[in-house]
Amino acid sequence: MLRERRRGRPTALLADSWSRLTSRVRRLVDDVHDGNLVEASAHAGVPYARLRDIHAGRARNPGVATLERLVSAYGLPMEWFLDGAASDDGTIPLAGWAGFLPEAGSPGRRITVPHAAWPLIRVLVQLEQRLRDLPATPDRPIIGSTTDPRAIRAQLTAFIFQPLLAATAAGCDSLDGPPGDRWVAMLRDLGRFWRAR
Repeated sequence: MLRERRRGRPTALLADSWSRLTSRVRRLVDDVHDGNLVEASAHAGVPYARLRDIHAGRARNPGVATLERLVSAYGLPMEWFLDGAASDDGTIPLAGWAGFLPEAGSPGRRITVPHAAWPLIRVLVQLEQRLRDLPATPDRPIIGSTTDPRAIRAQLTAFIFQPLLAATAAGCDSLDGPPGDRWVAMLRDLGRFWRAR
């Protein structure tokens, strides 16, 4: 008699380290991409089939290159994926893309775009890399001849956040407040806005 093949997550326990990796990847996909493996695969640059196998617990050895892509895409330490001592509850460490919003008389207010707003992080990372690859001349878009990493981040953040800064100045919304669902949704929309340009 044929056994019915179960879809989804396996019920059997996996080896401890791969079980931990599977649970961390599941948590990452669920929290950052609302469980959407296609989005997570595109964001991390990991082939969909490989990410699906890790997520389902079928990948016994995902490979160093795959782990490095996950580490790079989410800015998380390798230990978070593999080490049992690193945040045993599996929560994603508070991290994201850190930038600086301009303020009069100061180097800028630090702002962190959380991983849950990944469309915006993707835009920021790609744009920053492209701009840094150009020669540091006054003609370089957005950042000009600036070479200081903090100044580059400040200019890039001010440029990308301009729609939200304008809305705040007009009294429509505020950049202040706790990083709740509304804030993350606003940042995701901002990322989609810039991707469409």
